Order: sequence, then C-alpha cells, then structure tokens
Amino acid sequence: MHASVVGSTHVDFYIRVPKLPRPGETVKGKGFVIKPGGKGANQAVGLGRLGIEVYMIGRIGKDYKDFLISNFTRNNVRTDYVFIDEEVNTGIAFILLSDDGENMIAFEPGTDNRLSQADLEKSEEIIRGSRVLLTQLEIPLETVSTALDIAKRHGVTTVLNPAPVQPLPFKVLEHADVLTPNAVEASMLTGIEVSGVDSALEAGRKLLEKGVGAAVITLGARGSVIVRSTDAYFIPAVRVEPVDTTGAGDAFNAGLAYGLMHGKDLVESVRLASIVAGLKVTKMGAQDGLPWLEELEKEKPWLYDQTKPVRIS
Repeated sequence: MHASVVGSTHVDFYIRVPKLPRPGETVKGKGFVIKPGGKGANQAVGLGRLGIEVYMIGRIGKDYKDFLISNFTRNNVRTDYVFIDEEVNTGIAFILLSDDGENMIAFEPGTDNRLSQADLEKSEEIIRGSRVLLTQLEIPLETVSTALDIAKRHGVTTVLNPAPVQPLPFKVLEHADVLTPNAVEASMLTGIEVSGVDSALEAGRKLLEKGVGAAVITLGARGSVIVRSTDAYFIPAVRVEPVDTTGAGDAFNAGLAYGLMHGKDLVESVRLASIVAGLKVTKMGAQDGLPWLEELEKEKPWLYDQTKPVRIS
C-alpha cells in the first residue's frame, strides 16, 4: 500500500540573516543556498524518508527538472506523476532565516498554478490505490477539490493541510478526513482567535461543524489539539532546541500520514507527527532536516514519553 501527495514543488532560495527585517529595513545576510522545496514536495520527501512508498503528483518546469527529479529519487519518492511543463517555470520561494530559528517566506507558484483537474484524472489510478492522500493549498483550489473527491470516492483517507490559508467551501471541507491548520490558519478559517488549548478546542469544534471529519490544530512549540466528534486531546510538543523551523508543519503532516499509513489511530498518529516535527527543527533545511526512518526509530523511545495525550473533552 502506498501514499499519494498532491501538491506543490518549489525551488527554495535561502538567505541566513541575524534577524528578520522590519518593513522597509535592509538586513545583511551571511549565507545563501538553493534547496528543493514546496509544501507538497516537502511532505512527500518526509514520507519517503520514513520508508513509505509515496507518489508525488505535481507539476514542475524544464528549468529545474533534473535538480528536482533527482532529489525526489534520492529521497524515495516516486515521480511517475510529476508532470513536466514546457511553458512555465517551476515555482520559487525566497526564505529569510534568522539566527533564532524564525523565518519569513514569499513564494511565486509558477507551474503549481497549472496543476490541473486533468492531471488529477490522469493520476486517478494511483490515488485510488493509496491508503492516505495528503494535499495542501499551494495549488489551485479546484485541483485540491478534485484530488479529495477522487480519494473519497475510492475510500482513501484524506489529510488536508490548509496552507497557505484561504476560504474553503463545504465541498472541500467535507472531503477532509483530517484537517491540519496551525493556530493562525484555524483562526482565519473559523473567526475564532486561537491563542491556546481552549481556543483551539473551540475552533476545532467549529471546523467539525463546517464539515471536516477531525481537526488537528498545531500550536507550535506548545503542542497540538485534536478535535473529533466524540472527544478531544491535547498532545504536548517534544522539547528540543530549534535550529530551523522552516518546514516544521510539513514534517508534522508527513509524520501524521506515516502513522495513519501504519494503521495507527489519530491520537497515536499525532504523537508520531510531533516527534517527526521535533526532530526536523533541530536541523537546517525544509527537506534536508527531515528525519529518516532510522533516526525516528532511534530517537522515538525517549521522545515518545513527552507526547502523552491529555483528554480535554
């Protein structure tokens, strides 16, 4: 059984800075690197490194084709359904990374905007055979909706990471078995200011009213809140010294899908997701910092105790 990731593939341009600039401020950097990125690609690589057979469904340009395809291959991601666009360049992101591990990101979607419903129809066979489909919002909403619809028609478990956040219609939300917003995204989707566990619980219930099967709201270094129709849990984050928080959410979603792929329930899957995200932020790079299965198995025993679930409803 395999997983499918429908989403974006970018090339990331990193500049390390002592602090993030304020509006109108210029800050001198001290390092520049080019790395593969994009939320979809990050999550696919996260699963590939954890030993899951995963198919990336996306679109890239000719400009960075060899760079990106070889990176997917090195990270155990199948590229049979990565479509090469002859007319538009690959999406790019500019990332400022501060010494305290915070980041500021701007991106131009490029070929991501051209991942189409027709591409998804060509990929239906591989989606149908998936155990989990994972998608995000760096591609057209109509394409996301088509991916979720195909998956639900074939009984595939769906995880929607609503980033970057935008208003979502009921037909999208009702096809999300698990929705994984962070606090800001949950606030924007519900109109409830999410600042902690209690407000996350309230927002999660609102998301269930809007049609999602379950909500997992991430609260950064504090942890995450799971809200289902029958219960709700708080899962603490693991305690680590952050080096680079870029891609932490993508690592979390990969870890969540990893748990679901292994038949774990949602609470156990979120515990695994917390560990994967915690391991990622201790290393540089949205993809380079993603843990391999061997690292997860080595570090999991002592980190697992830090994620004991607390029932809150």
